[in-house]
Amino acid sequence: MQIRTLIFSVFLMLFFTAASQAQDLKFGHVNVADVVLLMPEYKNITTEMEAETKKLEAQLTSMREELQKIELEYENSYETYTEQQRAAKEEEYAAMQQRVQEFYAGAQQSLQTKQQELQVPVLDKLRAAIEAVGEEKGYLYIFEVNSGLTLFQSEKSEDITAFVKTKLGI
Repeated sequence: MQIRTLIFSVFLMLFFTAASQAQDLKFGHVNVADVVLLMPEYKNITTEMEAETKKLEAQLTSMREELQKIELEYENSYETYTEQQRAAKEEEYAAMQQRVQEFYAGAQQSLQTKQQELQVPVLDKLRAAIEAVGEEKGYLYIFEVNSGLTLFQSEKSEDITAFVKTKLGI
């Protein structure tokens, strides 16, 4: 009989302990886009990416102008060219056109790589701030509200966006 009473007492104790701990669980959510857009580092990324884009666009424009020059020269001198000259100009035009296409593809890849490289430190800083707020405020989980993964958001989930902004000094 005492074993049953002891088991029942342990069960009740575990049940009430679990119930009291469940009440202490804290969930938060953050709007990462709102925070990132205000970070000075993000503004620097935008400025740097615009400068890099303009530089590559200038190079591409120069290459396209050279391509148009070859085409115009070919059209204006077509009648005076020999077959060999025409073939050489057509080859030159095709090669230049290929270089333009390759440069364009490489420029797009370069811009994507540069943007990713610039974003990593910003996202790491943001993640560290969110983790710090989570630790300080005792959150069990913090969800990103715009990710599309949050299927339900209770009134009990606290918006920590302001805390994260404060932690980042923005």
